[in-house]
Amino acid sequence: MIRSDSHTHTDLSGDCTSPIAQMIESARNKCIHYYTITDHHDLDFPECGIDFTLDLEKSQQQYFEFSKSNDDDFKLLHGIEFGLQSHLGQALKDLNTAQNHDFIIGSCHLAGGTDPYDKTYFNGRTRDEGYLFYFQNMLKCVTELDGFDSLGHMDYVIRYWRGDGDRKYTYSDFSDIFDQILSTLIRKDIALEVNTAGYPYKLNQPHPAYDVLERYYQLGGKLITIGSDAHLPENVATHFEETEARLKAIGFDSYTVYIGRKPFQLGF
Repeated sequence: MIRSDSHTHTDLSGDCTSPIAQMIESARNKCIHYYTITDHHDLDFPECGIDFTLDLEKSQQQYFEFSKSNDDDFKLLHGIEFGLQSHLGQALKDLNTAQNHDFIIGSCHLAGGTDPYDKTYFNGRTRDEGYLFYFQNMLKCVTELDGFDSLGHMDYVIRYWRGDGDRKYTYSDFSDIFDQILSTLIRKDIALEVNTAGYPYKLNQPHPAYDVLERYYQLGGKLITIGSDAHLPENVATHFEETEARLKAIGFDSYTVYIGRKPFQLGF
């Protein structure tokens, strides 16, 4: 059984209004043992009416306050979701030096300086052109940047295709660039996140899709972190049971939890 939720948010994230106490209560009720808060920290994010820059000091204080309630059945971990952009290498290095995190997710929320959430992102692009542009940006980031532990929601872009409503793709649609991204992660010992927020987004699959996860396994990828990307208490550990069954069918027999930036394997 999956006992770790390694990607969650609180009201310190610009797009979340849920207090940490409510999120922790939900995690405890769902028998999560390792619970990692990974609030957003996106530097140089375009103006959108939301500040995605995290108050790092407040985040640290919040963690220390609520980690006092840790016990044998529950451990709160201090993480962060860093918005990857290829020019932010020094900022990522500074974050590694200045902060004492258990876990850093690296997530691509922008491609060409635009968030796919922005309705203008697909202007002048077909669905597959928009997807490919996003994956090209991701490859550049994972190739050039170091200092993060897991690549978050690898196919985040598909959440926001609004054209014909057919948001899904297959591994074969982008096999060349997928193989480059996955091979780079494996070579650099960076985990691949299995992000179950795809289910609340009505994709009926996690990020990335199961056939991409299967290819990752075929290439020798063993490090997977599992996170709900929950911004609401009810979404903590969402669809973990179904996801576990599918991951085991692919061949995975364990998943990864980061504590003090070190990976620990937990069996299903």
